[in-house]
Amino acid sequence: MPLHIQDPANPNSEYLVDTLLDACIGARAGGGAFAFLSAGGVQLLLKDNLFTDFLGRGRFELLFGVDAITDTAAIRSLVQVRHEYPNFDARAFLPTHAKSIFHPKVAWFDQGNGGFLITGSGNLTAGGLRWNIEAYAVERLDAPAMARLREQWDDYLMLMSECQFDPQDTRVVALLERNAARRREMQDAGIVDPSEAGDEVTRMSPAVVVKNSSDTFIEQVDQPADEVPQISSETQILVAEIPRASNRWGQANFDQATFFDFFGASNRVQRRVYFFHLRDDNTLGVQEVRPAVAVLSHNYRFELDAASGLAYPDDGRPLGVFAKVGARTFIYMLLMPGSAGHAAMARLLDKTATAPPGRMRRIVYRAVDVKGAWPTAPFWGRLTVRGGRQ
Repeated sequence: MPLHIQDPANPNSEYLVDTLLDACIGARAGGGAFAFLSAGGVQLLLKDNLFTDFLGRGRFELLFGVDAITDTAAIRSLVQVRHEYPNFDARAFLPTHAKSIFHPKVAWFDQGNGGFLITGSGNLTAGGLRWNIEAYAVERLDAPAMARLREQWDDYLMLMSECQFDPQDTRVVALLERNAARRREMQDAGIVDPSEAGDEVTRMSPAVVVKNSSDTFIEQVDQPADEVPQISSETQILVAEIPRASNRWGQANFDQATFFDFFGASNRVQRRVYFFHLRDDNTLGVQEVRPAVAVLSHNYRFELDAASGLAYPDDGRPLGVFAKVGARTFIYMLLMPGSAGHAAMARLLDKTATAPPGRMRRIVYRAVDVKGAWPTAPFWGRLTVRGGRQ
């Protein structure tokens, strides 16, 4: 039973969301129980294309708790998935024992000839699935063991049927409202909840001070768990010229070193890279999940949603600015010639990089250096996933 450590600071981190998505490929049934939900967690797992492909052929049963983190936004997102995919069932679990809360973090997938059991510390939240440091174990089950697990699962669901409620049941809604009221009261009182639940709802981002600057680089703020981590002064930021590459320049090409060393791709194992497009109004588009595996043609590229529908400029080159906020996780802007920031980033490249005619310049800087060249960039604000396209 291999142990996996999720740590966004570790370039070889194995994200829980990736493990769950890998396990659902080819599965015919599955189930899971998680103490907490967030809208970000639903987006990361349940709305991923791999998971919705699985829901097209197999049933998934989800039990979730509403004791602290789960809120109305999470329920709305959950109900949307249930409406679109009849094979998905979700029920809130309300314990009858006064001293109990619903606290498991487990999922299983039946592959037909066996399957996987994934057990660990991560909840179905953006933090639990990717941003937090978590530990989990993956057990490969043979067919008899999978059959026993499913029998145990079904028996428990039947035994505790009176504890399971529709996500829109009035009793569930009342608990969600209680959670929201409790958080408002604590915020108004200036109280930071020291519990696991409080840590997932609101965590304090440390103040980051640039030693050789007269101002604070990033202020200390409350950071809800479904926000992308802020950029610190030492965050690595790649500034890269994007080549034309025929009519498919939106599949941005990179050199081998950048593809493997900066983006964390592999030619040995299946990996995913996550991109969030940062718009000029400081909002982020929903995650773009891309395979991070070198193809046989040795084209090292990622498709960027921000380039969709845009023609390659006749004069000048687009610039991609990619901030690494976690292992294989990037906030990026695509700067077209004439757009805000393009001239500033081009000057930064001119100061530090040269390349033979026709070759692209791709340089990794510290965020503090990029901020010095472009102090008004949206990167330096609080970054929240808003969804949709620009």
